[in-house]
Amino acid sequence: MSADTESETSQRRSGPRIGMVLKGHYPPDVRVEKEVRVLVAAGYDVSLLCLGGDDDPERERVGGATVTRFRRQEKYGLLQRGVKTLAYTATLSDRIWRRELVDFVETDDVDVLHVHDLPLVQTAQDVADEYGLPVVADLHENYPEAVRQWRRGMPRWRRGVQTVVAPVWRLKRLERRAVARADRVLTVAEEARAHYLRDCGADPRTVSVVSNTVDLDVYDPERVAPIESGRGDAAADDEFVVGYVGSFGPHRGIETAIRAFPAVVDAVPNARLLLVGGSNEPGYDQGLRELAAETGVGDRITFTGWVDAADVPGFMAACDVGLVPHVSNAHTETTVPHKLFQYMALSVPVVATDVGPLGRIVRDAGGGRVVPASDPAAMATALAALGDDAELRDRLGESARRAVVDRYAWADDAETLVALYDDLTGA
Repeated sequence: MSADTESETSQRRSGPRIGMVLKGHYPPDVRVEKEVRVLVAAGYDVSLLCLGGDDDPERERVGGATVTRFRRQEKYGLLQRGVKTLAYTATLSDRIWRRELVDFVETDDVDVLHVHDLPLVQTAQDVADEYGLPVVADLHENYPEAVRQWRRGMPRWRRGVQTVVAPVWRLKRLERRAVARADRVLTVAEEARAHYLRDCGADPRTVSVVSNTVDLDVYDPERVAPIESGRGDAAADDEFVVGYVGSFGPHRGIETAIRAFPAVVDAVPNARLLLVGGSNEPGYDQGLRELAAETGVGDRITFTGWVDAADVPGFMAACDVGLVPHVSNAHTETTVPHKLFQYMALSVPVVATDVGPLGRIVRDAGGGRVVPASDPAAMATALAALGDDAELRDRLGESARRAVVDRYAWADDAETLVALYDDLTGA
């Protein structure tokens, strides 16, 4: 969703002030945008601290929240950043962010700190302890296991450095401590909640699921127009388009889809694999392109690169089938990506691997097909069957949309989020 940005104006304080913390740039961030919108509508004031780019205002109103940004490299010299990085390596508490958080809490008169993702939770908890504030840890994924997967796509030298500086076992220890100290923990799936209860000793009363479901007004098949083939980055109208939209990485299973595609093309000659997105490692993306060329059907596989966030619904709507081909590991078994619900909301049938929440949700919705992870032959069989049967695709797409409306709607997760804050703040 593209946020409407307005200049900052003084506003009457309407309720407890939530101070969100995001170790990244904002906007865009789909999950954060949804949470901000819901909490503001419920009467909470929301401020947000994040990183800033060269052209970003230091302070502005975005989608109802007061956003404060700082430019780490501009504000802190090389030596200062180096010293504090070494300190972070030793403690996993970020002293630069700690300083910014203190200013943020005092300037915005924050009542609750809401921290997105694990890396800054401990830092925020240290500041919160000084000011007597509760902390909500919004854990978008099993971060230690996610790091393990991200490193697989890095050059060997970089992977080695990161493994020495922040080994996964230290991140797991950080996760256990953060979950134990947090007043509330948010996660995206029941499987992730079970992980925090089982592996981190979390109190069941403090862990809630607010999933990556979608705003049905944004992902509405009656409103979203498919990206036109004339732009050159989507497929022709008469093609059977199998699409993947999102980040690339070894754990995403895109290699499985590419290896499956020769058999799909044999069965459905007009099939096209549309890969929208990329990774943070150019070498990894190039490896995927080389793999596509090696299959012999490289001309039936399109790489668009990154696209504007506003165009994502249009690319998804251009697909006859949406892919979520995750491999199975401790990260993917406990997470669910936005793309699953986005495809479903747009009435696009899904082929997903039998990994954690993916298989559970697709089966429950009756909105696609579930195949074993890392099995190109099984994926090819499922895709070929859908390519040959437009009526089946329509039925599955309708079931997917109906399930999102009835059981996997953001409105339900929004109620959970607001109820959590009402309980925490006594509002």
